[in-house]
Amino acid sequence: MEGCQVARVFINYRRGEGAYAAALLDELLSAHFGEERVFRAAKSIKAGADFATSILEAVGECHVMLVIVDPGWSSRFTPSDRRPSPSQDWVRREIEEAIRLDRTVVPVLLSGAERLRQDDLPEELTRLACAQYLRFDYRRARQDAMYIAEQLARVSPRIAGRRVPWLRCPEWARLLRVPGADRSGPGTTARPDWPPAADAHEGGR
Repeated sequence: MEGCQVARVFINYRRGEGAYAAALLDELLSAHFGEERVFRAAKSIKAGADFATSILEAVGECHVMLVIVDPGWSSRFTPSDRRPSPSQDWVRREIEEAIRLDRTVVPVLLSGAERLRQDDLPEELTRLACAQYLRFDYRRARQDAMYIAEQLARVSPRIAGRRVPWLRCPEWARLLRVPGADRSGPGTTARPDWPPAADAHEGGR
């Protein structure tokens, strides 16, 4: 791990609602930390590349894995899936690999998603129920995205190696309508609401 030149965030997600949230979060984090520091399979794997090899290499290179949890996420693990993970379930396989490599794995709960419970998870993933989680709610997308980025920088300072100040990210202005975010010249004073309300990011325990 020490030999990696670029510290990475790996975004783990399922298709559907989670995929849209993953794409938005990827866009925002990439604008802040740099495109090369955020891995999302749909964006990061090149055409013709071996999918399995690319995924496992990216998990091995990451410092932090964000697991996008939408409503009903746990219910997608059927009783038969509680045995060793089937190779076709890449969401589960990615998480298990990150846990095996002792990476930091952070559940990110979307709007309407409840805290993960050990009883609802395959044995190999029960660690997620004890992990401090974050939230990414469409009603607080601006504040939540910023909070997630700040937490990532705390967990792994190397990820934030060349981050761009919030107000100099045009993508934030375009996607989240942040007043003044597309201006970087003298006199720019506008900034997104910060910090978020205390009850927005209650502890995972």
